[in-house]
Amino acid sequence: KTTHHRRTQTSSRMFASSRAQVVVSPPKKVQSIKRTRKSSIKCSSASSSSTTTSEEDNTDFSRRQAVLSTAAGAFALTQNVNPSYALSGFNVVKETRDGYQFIYPVGWQEISVDGQAKVFKDIIEPLESISLNIYPTERESLKDIGTAQEVAETLVKQALSAPGALGKLLSAKERTDKDGHLYYSFEFVSKTKSYERHALTTVTITQGKFFTLTTGSSERRWDKMKERLNAANDSFQVYY
Repeated sequence: KTTHHRRTQTSSRMFASSRAQVVVSPPKKVQSIKRTRKSSIKCSSASSSSTTTSEEDNTDFSRRQAVLSTAAGAFALTQNVNPSYALSGFNVVKETRDGYQFIYPVGWQEISVDGQAKVFKDIIEPLESISLNIYPTERESLKDIGTAQEVAETLVKQALSAPGALGKLLSAKERTDKDGHLYYSFEFVSKTKSYERHALTTVTITQGKFFTLTTGSSERRWDKMKERLNAANDSFQVYY
């Protein structure tokens, strides 16, 4: 009990000053999402007369190499994501400076929110969004703060629920990626007088940074959105 109390106090102090924002109002400035055009590959039949020049051979080879490189890059970005999601209906965010990546549903637009590293949201459904916060920390691992259940309870009550909202933790779990990074993921509901939001969060610590990725939707649309939101939440990973 003493250990649990100390962990809870430590967690409370760490996150009390960092309350995540729930974006519910239309964005003032919407940044356009860069879309990658699908490149078509044209295959021409071999000519009856063998007059192919070395320059044409080099061009074909370069095109094949470009296609292979693009495919390899896409696979590397989404290797931990269900292929059906990675190839259809999602965009990939990869930030090399801070060393993280995740996916989010196509159609959501990036907006700027003070204090948050990345925010994408649906411009029609204000409670459907995904946001990433990065805080400096002296902790080396999530284990230094507490268990998945302890950390989740502290964050839901003190940081992830909007002011005046009642947060309820539904579940918490942990996972470790192939490089040994530890993640805590949890599901919770945040309820106010005007709305009820069903959300998912994944947190991790690496290189002196505490990462918090949160996505969710209104409770009304949860059944429709939960597969895509779970895919986005599970796709989050760091690589430093």
